[in-house]
Amino acid sequence: MMIHSTRALLYASLFLSLNACTDGSQGIQIDPDLSTQTRAEYEDGDREVNLPQNYSQKNYKRLVLSANFFANKDYKSYDTVPVEVLSTMLETELSKLKRFTLVSRHLGQKGKWAEKKFQDLGTTSARDTMRLGKGLNANYGLTGGISSVTEEYDRGSKNELIYIIRVDYQITDFETDEIIEADMAEGRARRTIFRLPSGAIVGGFTKKNEADAIKQAAINALKVIANKLGNKLPIGCQVTGIRGSRFGCDKGYEEGFMGKQMVAIYLDDAGIDLPIAVAEASPGAHKTSGKIIAWNDDKDEYIQDMIRQIKANPRFAKQNDIYAVSLGMPTPPEWDNNYKD
Repeated sequence: MMIHSTRALLYASLFLSLNACTDGSQGIQIDPDLSTQTRAEYEDGDREVNLPQNYSQKNYKRLVLSANFFANKDYKSYDTVPVEVLSTMLETELSKLKRFTLVSRHLGQKGKWAEKKFQDLGTTSARDTMRLGKGLNANYGLTGGISSVTEEYDRGSKNELIYIIRVDYQITDFETDEIIEADMAEGRARRTIFRLPSGAIVGGFTKKNEADAIKQAAINALKVIANKLGNKLPIGCQVTGIRGSRFGCDKGYEEGFMGKQMVAIYLDDAGIDLPIAVAEASPGAHKTSGKIIAWNDDKDEYIQDMIRQIKANPRFAKQNDIYAVSLGMPTPPEWDNNYKD
């Protein structure tokens, strides 16, 4: 039975994307549902070798993403975490997604102009003063509104507080002004309190720790956003060589790959993209290597002939256009390590 609900609407303009969360013990989900692909699914034959949706070679680079938050004048907030603090935290955590170069259009600009004003006083070296006009242009933008809700449930000997952060978002392609994704994501965090029949709290979670619960819920929402972004804008690279079950390609962590992940390998044959295999990629700084997990077993004889040629000719990748494209994007491990119950 839900006995209490506190709602705080915090609207912001963030350049982002979203979904929902779980935990089966009480029927309320805490950990987010993410769309991912695993090595085991291909080893067991549960998945066919296919290319992801929305892949584009123009996006096979680290993309520049603009992120901004604007609080609605009517918003209410938790005392411990006002919307400005929550917005800054989300922007900071987004910067850990190395798929993107995050550019500041809000808080960072305040610091930039404060420094410019100071340099204009003439007290610093004129040789290396700040030069305007060299800022990065964003490829994509993430805009969203933040809502927060706290719900309390009677569980018999204890009560549960569920902190919910919801983000309603749009992802915009700045080159075309097209909204390529619009959705909602929720993140949740669970805390336990012990309350007397009088209503007095006598143990468990305390108000002074509320900020940690709110941040955990926000990170769970951000995981959903990151998952959507990674699936909407997959990273890729050109394959430079295939030897047996091993392959290498020409981009790595610094170009937007986010740690060990599954990729689809395909051949661009006269403008027709033929899925060849699925592999597990391990990015280095500026190149990626990995192991092919499953070759495409499609009955198409042309695809099978191409696979035979790749296996027989060590120089095939040098002589043809072969690419690898990501099948989902890992999230930073610190999101799990730093924000938990």
